Amino acid sequence: MNKINDRKLSVRVLAGMTIATISSSYLQGVALELPVLAVSQPSPMLVAQLACVVSKTTSVYKTANPSDPEVLPNRPLRVGTAVPLAEPLPSVPPARVQIRPNGFVDYAALDCGRPTTPVTPPTTKTSVCRTVRNSVIAMEVRREPRRGAAAIAAVGANQRVYVTQLGGVTTSRKDANGEVWVEVDLQRTFGRNFGISPSFGWLSNSVPSDPRSTLVNGCS
Repeated sequence: MNKINDRKLSVRVLAGMTIATISSSYLQGVALELPVLAVSQPSPMLVAQLACVVSKTTSVYKTANPSDPEVLPNRPLRVGTAVPLAEPLPSVPPARVQIRPNGFVDYAALDCGRPTTPVTPPTTKTSVCRTVRNSVIAMEVRREPRRGAAAIAAVGANQRVYVTQLGGVTTSRKDANGEVWVEVDLQRTFGRNFGISPSFGWLSNSVPSDPRSTLVNGCS
């Protein structure tokens, strides 16, 4: 029950019609029942409400009847043509929709903003353990994937190194000389208190003149 000033308003539905009962101190106990007009709710709309794009070449028909083959002369619409709609699309579009300035087009020949495949969220970066090849004396981990970049740490033979991955694929870069670098998780490789920011560096893993890689799979 709603109250407006000193008037009390109760609402009930009778035979499909909303009835409001009004009582007031001014009416001295007399109640009035008045029909209330229901506010119509708009039907759900598609993403593209006012225009569509032709997805396959189609004719423009004279009527909305899908069984009526009569077409407007010289009005074939090519793929990619944008067509304005005469009115917004309902949640369940008809077989033919009316376009401006006149005529009807098969809805199946239009792309009106149908839902697309959801975008896959970015893959979380992980790290995996590798081992420095036993014949490597020392290799520098650098800030950037190139020779000459600042060295921030060093690794040696049989040392564990954690390289980053995205979707199970090792993060790597190839420089102008064809040398392949892999991204190293510094915190996991050298300890959480390593103190370098950012917490990732780059290690040369493949030199064009050397068929052997710096790192081998797995950790012993």
